[in-house]
Amino acid sequence: MVNYFQYTNTALLDKKIESGTFPFSQQLFWDAALSDINLHKHKRYIIERVLTRGFTADFYMLLKIYTTDEIKDAIRKSKSLDPKTVHFCSWYFHIPITEINVSSFYH
Repeated sequence: MVNYFQYTNTALLDKKIESGTFPFSQQLFWDAALSDINLHKHKRYIIERVLTRGFTADFYMLLKIYTTDEIKDAIRKSKSLDPKTVHFCSWYFHIPITEINVSSFYH
């Protein structure tokens, strides 16, 4: 697997997690109050949003906060991923493309 942290400052990511503030880009969650988003209770929502609309730093943060199995589970259960995200997730997380749903919006 690729060392995805070699090009980012992991100390900054750790500091952001430890600060207790919402660690992802706020503009990704423009439709929700950040104070109402729970990292564990709403993990599928967060994972879907970061994968479909997030910045590279958000993706790295996702990988630090959630386990690969948690991310894979959210990907398999999601019904809101676009085709580009589905192909990326299939490749990056080694999930057969037949196990990932593409949103009906794109059909």
